[in-house]
Amino acid sequence: MIVTVDRLKKAVAKKFDLEEPEAGEMAERVLSYFGFTNVIIDNVLNPEDRRLFYKLNDVGLLHTYAERLMLPSGKTWRIFYWEMSDNEIARVLKKKKAAKKTTYSSLPSEYWASLSA
Repeated sequence: MIVTVDRLKKAVAKKFDLEEPEAGEMAERVLSYFGFTNVIIDNVLNPEDRRLFYKLNDVGLLHTYAERLMLPSGKTWRIFYWEMSDNEIARVLKKKKAAKKTTYSSLPSEYWASLSA
């Protein structure tokens, strides 16, 4: 699945219960790092955007992993990556948004029938 700004915007809006303009800004910021790939290296992120990535990680839209490399000096070097969670984004987009329950919607239909009588 290709993650577009529109698809990510809708997934972010659902996960965080945001209006689409605000979710769109977040989606554009995230996708500006990813470009045409699904994985990026953590080093390219500034601290503010890293916080955004961790928020998206908390709700499952992104995830992170690390790779360990042995340097010629014998030291271990860890490289951290961020990856789009394509399956979770697709699942969120397919999921119907539950109707918000209001006081009026919680009343039984008999109550409403008695008002019109």
